[in-house]
Amino acid sequence: MEDGGTLVLTSGDGGFLMGLSDLESLIATARSAIVVIYNDAAYGAEIHQYGSQGMTEKPMLIPEVDFRGVARALGAESAIIRSLGDLSALQDWIDAGANGTFVTDCRITSTVRAPWLNQWMNATRTAKAAVAG
Repeated sequence: MEDGGTLVLTSGDGGFLMGLSDLESLIATARSAIVVIYNDAAYGAEIHQYGSQGMTEKPMLIPEVDFRGVARALGAESAIIRSLGDLSALQDWIDAGANGTFVTDCRITSTVRAPWLNQWMNATRTAKAAVAG
């Protein structure tokens, strides 16, 4: 970035896999970038949206990808984050000048659903019922 700031990108693991080739471009060109990947080994939004309607979740599951390994293979710094203590690797990178790209492979659970997602799903069901009459 021209102003000397750090670019921050966040993505789920499924979405990030769809654009994985862009990681190499980011690593090659970014002066300072942090990538946060929410890795729940699933297309999480679809699990909550369709799985909650009783649809099978099997097609929505993906293997747990080692984004740390992928990032390091492409030349970035990276860490697997399972707890707040694991963020020390990111802090060390920042303290050293935040140069290049740092990828956080955040291992999260797919069983916790954000309250706003429940509200959105309920509103969608209500709207569909109103249209159906």
